[in-house]
Amino acid sequence: MRSPGVRPTVVIGACGIGLGHVGRMLPVARRLAGRGYGVVFTSYGDAVGFCLRENFLTYRESSISYGVREDGSVSLKQTFKGAPRLLKAFSDQVEAELAVMKKHKPRVVVSDSRLSTLLAARILGIPSILVMHEFKLMLPLDVNKLPGLSVLKQIVERVVLETFGIGWDLANVVLITDYPAPYTVSKYNVVIPEFLRHKAEFVGTVGSARGALSKWDARRLLGLEGSPVVYFGLSGLPEERRALFDRLFPLAKGVSGLGYTVLLSKGEPNGSTRPVRSGRVTVYEWLPDRSLGYAAADVFVSVGGQTSIGEAMKYGLPMIVVPTPNHTEHDVIAESVSMMGLGYRIRVGELTFERFAGALTSIMRDGYVERAAQVAEKLKHYDAISRIVDKVEEFLVD
Repeated sequence: MRSPGVRPTVVIGACGIGLGHVGRMLPVARRLAGRGYGVVFTSYGDAVGFCLRENFLTYRESSISYGVREDGSVSLKQTFKGAPRLLKAFSDQVEAELAVMKKHKPRVVVSDSRLSTLLAARILGIPSILVMHEFKLMLPLDVNKLPGLSVLKQIVERVVLETFGIGWDLANVVLITDYPAPYTVSKYNVVIPEFLRHKAEFVGTVGSARGALSKWDARRLLGLEGSPVVYFGLSGLPEERRALFDRLFPLAKGVSGLGYTVLLSKGEPNGSTRPVRSGRVTVYEWLPDRSLGYAAADVFVSVGGQTSIGEAMKYGLPMIVVPTPNHTEHDVIAESVSMMGLGYRIRVGELTFERFAGALTSIMRDGYVERAAQVAEKLKHYDAISRIVDKVEEFLVD
């Protein structure tokens, strides 16, 4: 395990809802560790296992999350019912963050979408950097059900945006892990309160662009034969991943019968890294190097996680996005992908083999591959990892 005793030290508090937040902080942590800095993580949920796989000292804290039904869809009712527990968990997080910071005495703290980390840093007088993309939370409400519900939804979302913005303003620096228009992945969520804009900067999504490794070398390393390759990368909460696997795996097997080679990662951070192969379908519980999957693929299938969509854009991959039911962020990201001409949004209620296979055929035939390559070319100068590390080092260098 990498020693946290090297000084100066950075504490990274990463949101543990899904794996995208810690997934974009780990490349930053590896870069910092490679430069001799100590790195300590705090997180919760499956994200802790993800950090431990990378051998970083990681403190597990109380979990905060939204409610999820058995079918994997987001439940606003269950989220509200759990509000007292969430408030207690937040308080416990602040207390735990204070203890970690007092123990390791970081020179700077990095928060990926965690208010508790910023609050603890401010209490102790430690400078902090906020890494984030989802400033506006969108309520999963059907505004057509009741008159006036649309107006009420807008008012509540605006109040939440401004209220949380006061908390985000605790950070010394705000780094937005998305692209400016017209290539913003989470365009409906990247709504920044006016009082934050003077300290905010777009750095692009975290993830490497297609490097020297060719598509054919990546396929050889993964043991994939034949083309085109469709890469299914599942993410989200455990219940969401399981429900989506049940829906997507039959489609993966079906399209393999049409001549596609399928690579599917179930996104289980504590799962086996050994592939299970059946015909033209290869399944990983956990794919150790996601970049190999992107490099090998011709088409990416996602649930709409912002980090994975951003990575696919940098690799020049057209996409099919099947957003988590009632997950507003995933749904609007899927809409962005469609509006940029980079792929299709197929909601679970519309998900049939014919619809999915038709989308694949269209992607390979109707210019999506070329448009995705053009967008990747325009985004290649964004290097979010280097920019985040540079900002961190401004507080570390004497």
